[in-house]
Amino acid sequence: MKKLIFIFIMLIPILMSCEEDEDKVIQTDLPTEADQLFSISTDWSESLYFAMISWEEYQQMDTVGLPSCPDIIINEDTKEITLNFLGTTACVQSGEYDRSGKLIIKFDTTAQSPNKNWTMEYEDYQFGSNALEGIRNFSSDDSLQILEEFTEIIERTENDLSTEFSGKYIHTKTYVIDSLTTDSLTNDSLLISTELKSFSSVGSIKGVNAAGRAFEITIDNPITHSISCYQQNEILPNTGKENWFVSRGGNSEVNYSTTYEQLLEDCKVAVNTILPDGRKLLLNPGE
Repeated sequence: MKKLIFIFIMLIPILMSCEEDEDKVIQTDLPTEADQLFSISTDWSESLYFAMISWEEYQQMDTVGLPSCPDIIINEDTKEITLNFLGTTACVQSGEYDRSGKLIIKFDTTAQSPNKNWTMEYEDYQFGSNALEGIRNFSSDDSLQILEEFTEIIERTENDLSTEFSGKYIHTKTYVIDSLTTDSLTNDSLLISTELKSFSSVGSIKGVNAAGRAFEITIDNPITHSISCYQQNEILPNTGKENWFVSRGGNSEVNYSTTYEQLLEDCKVAVNTILPDGRKLLLNPGE
């Protein structure tokens, strides 16, 4: 009898630990966790358009053609673009996303064409209520495909909760013929002007969220962004699907399946996710 009592006493801590782990899973607020993952995904993608613009295109860029209408400062010597979100420029756009601080885009002055490398750095940068820190790296050996890699990007919320993540993506640009114009020197020759219409992305993000849980965001089916929507500060993908995975300890994890569906109204998108328990949740009800 004493032996059985001793075994039971020894098992109590193990049983309590198991019960606590189970409680953590049961008590996780899935909609809140989904909102946090959506925030991370949005914070990564909202500034992508700024990095898709080439050095040559920035020479002709008008500030009102960029989301939030930042001041554009060009340094020819260092081949550096500074986007300063001061909020002083009259900016009439349908999207209501706010930005402050700076994005600094540095183009490599040593790389030989067609190999190009550049970085985009956050400097006192804030998107909505979240602050972002870190440097994102881009490279391309043609004008269509761009490789993106980054480590230790940090997102901080207004409550000072931080998430750190790294990622690797491939972006593919789509151009259209904008116009055909007659060369002023020879009437027989035509100049073809191309315009960036959209770009699609595949890849993944891995990191640790504010709750200390490992997570991963994967894009297996490409998400597509419209440039005309970006220019109106409408930054959500028009189409595509993401899978979000969150660790629950050990080898256990839960999965959120998230889709971007274009609505009838221009540049408006519904973001729906299927929670791990099977419920469906609209993540942007205000859109």
